Amino acid sequence: MATILAGVGLLLGALVLTGKVGSLAYDLIAMAGDNTVILLIAGALTSMVLGMGMTISAAYLFLAIALAPALTESGLDPLAIHMFMLYWGMISYITPPIAFAAFAAAPISGSSSMRTGFEAMRLGTIIYFIPFFFVLNPALIGQGTTAEIASVLGSAIVGVLLLSAALQGYLLGIGRLGHARFVQWPIRVALFTGGLLLLVPGGDNFGGISGSVFTLVAVGCVAVALALQFVIQNPNKARIGVLSE
Repeated sequence: MATILAGVGLLLGALVLTGKVGSLAYDLIAMAGDNTVILLIAGALTSMVLGMGMTISAAYLFLAIALAPALTESGLDPLAIHMFMLYWGMISYITPPIAFAAFAAAPISGSSSMRTGFEAMRLGTIIYFIPFFFVLNPALIGQGTTAEIASVLGSAIVGVLLLSAALQGYLLGIGRLGHARFVQWPIRVALFTGGLLLLVPGGDNFGGISGSVFTLVAVGCVAVALALQFVIQNPNKARIGVLSE
């Protein structure tokens, strides 16, 4: 742990002493070009790295100076940007090799620190996606009309449930997805795709495709996944249905 923190400290110190903090925003813009998604990914990784070994408040202040200008200049919602940075600055708390929160819990569970960190990362996989969704669709944080917020929030809840089911292999109300690995993975991929598309707002950042198109494709993916799951869980009923036709 001491070695990891020392490395993080050297990284942060190098950024400050070389003056790269001030140019970081412009370097990110140059690297991402006009692609907002790539800029967000670069910003997320930067936030997580700079958030390592620092308190949440210190990490946020550091990121607000170093990263916010790059994301603001891309035309994203300022409130969503700052929440994005704060969120990704905290994600390092469950992400190895730092994972302060997981490492603190390891002695309680009697498990090794690194194993606990990876388990925390696995269980919290969905939270790595959520910041991207509310930055690309600010209605998720209350930026929009009441009808828009309600519609987007409903889609987001369903989308997050589907993504979580795909990542964990268990769907609420149905149970374990598939029984054999070669059958389980197609179901999980279909659910993951459907959940992801429900959360994608559409628009210029996604080739000009509207959110309605993404929603229709998402419904199709989920329908395929549920049909496969039904056939697996009820092979006799599925066989009878085919024979009756």
